[in-house]
Amino acid sequence: MAIEFRLLGSVDARANGEVIDLGPRRQRSVLAVLLINVTQVVPLDRLMDRIWGERQPRSARGTLHAYVSRLRKALAGTDDVSIVQQSGGYLIALEQLAVDVHHFRRLIAQARIADGERALALFEQALGLWRGEAFANLDTPWLNQARDTLNAERRAAELARGEVKLRLGQHLDLLAELPARMAEHPLDEGLVSQFMLALYRSGRQADALNHYQETRLRLATELGASPSILLQTLHHQFLTADPALDVPQSASARTLRQLPDSSNHVTGRTANSPHCRACSQDSRSP
Repeated sequence: MAIEFRLLGSVDARANGEVIDLGPRRQRSVLAVLLINVTQVVPLDRLMDRIWGERQPRSARGTLHAYVSRLRKALAGTDDVSIVQQSGGYLIALEQLAVDVHHFRRLIAQARIADGERALALFEQALGLWRGEAFANLDTPWLNQARDTLNAERRAAELARGEVKLRLGQHLDLLAELPARMAEHPLDEGLVSQFMLALYRSGRQADALNHYQETRLRLATELGASPSILLQTLHHQFLTADPALDVPQSASARTLRQLPDSSNHVTGRTANSPHCRACSQDSRSP
């Protein structure tokens, strides 16, 4: 019977599409810890620490054994998974890719060594596994830390996908999707740089330059910092109409098909105009 475990959202399990009742939150926390460490023995003391942290009840060991016993019963109808006790701890025996966290990481690793449309498809497949916050509704110190780690991996994957889209000439797609993510992380300079470049390649150089100035002011006001070398270099390239910022040659045909009527946008560079009008106006900006 095929089984899958999902941690990238609420913690659940499905066998042949049917939802398995995994019990109360603490019990699902035990399962989540075992699944993150699939095929590895988790010592009892470590497992208790990851479930209760410093607030372990006196009955923690007995309660933990009871949770595992109930999880075994819940999963008893499947042949693909078992929870075994060995070497002073518990191990969940399961095909690693049956757990969405491990499937996500495998797909991301494959995407990073792939090219073009193949890389984009792998990133899309990996990010499509997310259904919300990892371990939704579970709250333990260790799982909260693991959630932060996974959120960082997700954001890194989204940035990498954005770079692939830029290489493929899909900057208009980024213009549609980036504002929502920047609203959550307005000072993420990786997101800002992608958004600025997408604006620039869409013929909206003035908007790109304005966004740089807004980000520069916000960094100074909120963090007392200056833009990174990445953003400063990109800004200088805008001002000099650096050809390196143009859509890669292999993506040019696709990009031309995507572009809307240019009359709806700020006038951009042309073959006879090495510097855009907005660049000239902003040439004195830092």
